[in-house]
Amino acid sequence: MFSEKLISLLQTFSKYELNRFRKFLLSPYLNDQEDLTRLFEMVNDALRKDDQALSALTKEAVWKTLYPKQKFDDAHLRRLASDLTQSALRFLAEENRKQDSLTEALELQKVLEKPELQKHLTGVERHIRKELEAESGQSTWYYLSQFRYHWNIYNRASKVVATADFMDKLLPADQSLELFYIVQKLKFYVAWLIFRGFRSTEQELLVIPGFWEYLRQPKFEEVPLVLIYQDVIRCLTEPDEEDHFHNLMSHLEKFADKLAKGDLRECYQIAQNYCAFKLNKGRVDYYPIFFHVIINTINLNILLENGQISEGVFKNIVTVSLGSGEYEWAEKFIEEYSAYLPSDIKENARTFNLAYLYFYQKKYEKVIELLKNVEYRDIVYALGAKLILLRTYFESDEYLALDSLIDSFRIFLRRNKLISKSLKREYISFLNFLKKLSTLDSSNYNAIRILRQRVDEALNVTSKKWLLEKIAELENKAKR
Repeated sequence: MFSEKLISLLQTFSKYELNRFRKFLLSPYLNDQEDLTRLFEMVNDALRKDDQALSALTKEAVWKTLYPKQKFDDAHLRRLASDLTQSALRFLAEENRKQDSLTEALELQKVLEKPELQKHLTGVERHIRKELEAESGQSTWYYLSQFRYHWNIYNRASKVVATADFMDKLLPADQSLELFYIVQKLKFYVAWLIFRGFRSTEQELLVIPGFWEYLRQPKFEEVPLVLIYQDVIRCLTEPDEEDHFHNLMSHLEKFADKLAKGDLRECYQIAQNYCAFKLNKGRVDYYPIFFHVIINTINLNILLENGQISEGVFKNIVTVSLGSGEYEWAEKFIEEYSAYLPSDIKENARTFNLAYLYFYQKKYEKVIELLKNVEYRDIVYALGAKLILLRTYFESDEYLALDSLIDSFRIFLRRNKLISKSLKREYISFLNFLKKLSTLDSSNYNAIRILRQRVDEALNVTSKKWLLEKIAELENKAKR
């Protein structure tokens, strides 16, 4: 292959983009090198065929096609490939600019500053104001665009400071710049707090002295993002103060139509993480709260991102709906939204989550029917499916099947090199406890109590809560 950089870039183009790029190169204003167009035609033909056609594009083959009567010149060919790469990058930038009419208008606003172009400038500025009014939410991009608009106006006025309306042009530019800075600073602070929660870091995101006090001014009570990101920061720094979470939810619901979807999705994700944190602390009362948050994300059309839902989000939603007792809703969700999962995991995710639903509903025959003969290639699904099957066999008193699966699961864990040692220990501990639980004499209260104590003290065991629930049931029977 004669130019890896060029080929790898053009391979990312869709057929539509390749056709558009061809028109771009055919424009004499944008490209005055006929050889670039000829080179592109060669690469384009190969891209539309197969990898073998691309591999055939050696330096010598490309040169011979372009210049059959000239001696091979490596430097010239490399320069040609570089020029075509740069043209492709300019094309991408131009296509992106055309999709953003507001940015295009803001650039025009600056270009049309000459007095003789005033009539055209007035029309462009009217268009900018309409675009800003039509913005779907007050994002940082919105405030930055506001600043660029007012800055261009102020910049013209600053050349004649003595005009009566000078301050009318200065203040809007200053105010929009301030809002952009404050909101973006708060978003950076949230990102730092989230990162700090995952990894230890000595680096601190500094804020100017008096920053937090400054935000208490009444004027910021009318700026949704300033209020909401402060709520988010309080939730992350003081998670035990539940009023912060309630304030966040109140503001999100109140100002939903004032926020861009990206910001709204991010804040709702943080709200979901907060609920998950509470559930992990044993606060089962947060199941219905979490479910309400999920319903909001669906109603606000922010659940899907780029037309898809990740398998992690999908599974979390099913888990929360089941924990909330919303079985019918969960089944409808699985059937409807599995269509939006990535195609390579769609069927696995659907089957697994349906089995999980049936387990909650105690429809054990359906669980076994779904999972018994399914072998998942994905390790996460393989482990999860075997875990559900084990619990199902125990719940339905299928002890022969249970013993068989325990033995085969041990072999699976021992042989699989993709599973970490720590995760293997969690599952092996579960298998050991489950084996002991399945063979306990239900009338031997002392043996049951000893097993409960051992499980309770175990640090690394999966499905610990379920094990303790089953042991508690045996304890209650033994007491009678």
